[in-house]
Amino acid sequence: MGTREELQVRLPPLTDEELTQFLREGLWVATIATHSEDGSIRMTPLEYAVSEDGDIIFSTWQNSDAVRNVRRDSRASVLIDRPDHPRAGVHYTGQAQTGPENITPEEYAKLFGRYVGNLEDAATRYENITSLGLGQRAYIRFRPAVVITWDFGKIQGT
Repeated sequence: MGTREELQVRLPPLTDEELTQFLREGLWVATIATHSEDGSIRMTPLEYAVSEDGDIIFSTWQNSDAVRNVRRDSRASVLIDRPDHPRAGVHYTGQAQTGPENITPEEYAKLFGRYVGNLEDAATRYENITSLGLGQRAYIRFRPAVVITWDFGKIQGT
């Protein structure tokens, strides 16, 4: 039996330009993995935005498990992938931070509007979400340290 290095599969990666386009234009759901108090891993699927400096931004509820976990342990991983053929994606490991979300509906729309279709509808959606009385909103800002990408479309015959 071979060593771990010999058995490791290396898929064709996304270029930096392809990754930027993939992240900013895709309507993918990101899954953030955080460390629960009992040591288990909590995986939370969320819509995401990409900051100008490459951080991944999430908008969620302040009392969510993901936010509680990040407050206690900043280590996290994020997976963003295209489930359709040809599959492609990125897996990050890094650190996350969280805090109260203090943005306007218009700022929310600029970050997450691509999921709704237009900025006006996205701003209205945010107003509706925040008026539900389900608690305060919070952000999670994830800073990647390790990046692994793949693109099955670059494998001949797929």
